[in-house]
Amino acid sequence: MTYLDTSALIKRFVSEEGSGIVERLIVGGQPIASATIAYAELYSGVTRRHREGDLSNVQYRLVCRHIERDWMAIVKIELGPEVLAATRTLVERHALRGFDAIHLASALELQGAMNGPVTFVASDRRLLQAASEERLTIVDPGTDT
Repeated sequence: MTYLDTSALIKRFVSEEGSGIVERLIVGGQPIASATIAYAELYSGVTRRHREGDLSNVQYRLVCRHIERDWMAIVKIELGPEVLAATRTLVERHALRGFDAIHLASALELQGAMNGPVTFVASDRRLLQAASEERLTIVDPGTDT
């Protein structure tokens, strides 16, 4: 299973460095997972890009349509008590930002539930370091091939 944090997931919808790697991961046949909070984070990111002029009105509407279509196929990790408890521990252990810790806790919850490996994909070095220390396989779409 491949887990995408929002920094990786947004590369599916907006062309930027690492988009090709994310695309290959998605079409590679393995299911894709993310935390439910990624939905709000995705819209925040693409709306900011639209507001800043990086996406035209037409591009913005198209990206939003693609998000809605693809969101249905993503395995969603709910922000339940187990994930929240793990989030606190991860913030304390790795000095992560809140949403980053939620993503990492969600990926760890998924790995535990699957009793199998999860590949964690993100573009944030501190988050990737923490994921590696938590024994997840990591991919940085900005640097990995």
